[in-house]
Amino acid sequence: MAVVTSHQVVAIGSQADVEGFVLAGVRVVSAATAAGTLQAWDELPAEVAVVVLTPQSASDLGDARWSPGAPLSVVLPTSGPPDPLPDPGEEGAGG
Repeated sequence: MAVVTSHQVVAIGSQADVEGFVLAGVRVVSAATAAGTLQAWDELPAEVAVVVLTPQSASDLGDARWSPGAPLSVVLPTSGPPDPLPDPGEEGAGG
């Protein structure tokens, strides 16, 4: 068994959604189809510790994300406006 001395972060998804991660030193793998996403996942090197996925890529992978020995994966939030904050007088507003 090989000892891994460094870890990598990889982002998998459509080019437009993941290309900015290059600026943070993340290796970007463009995958425009479900087959491309599965291929990228299957070809991840052992040094990969964290995989950032677009919502579509996460859906394409299905249960593969949870297989034993799989790297930690995180899914980017969907785009759109955030949920509105409750009014201060509403229950659950924290005050």
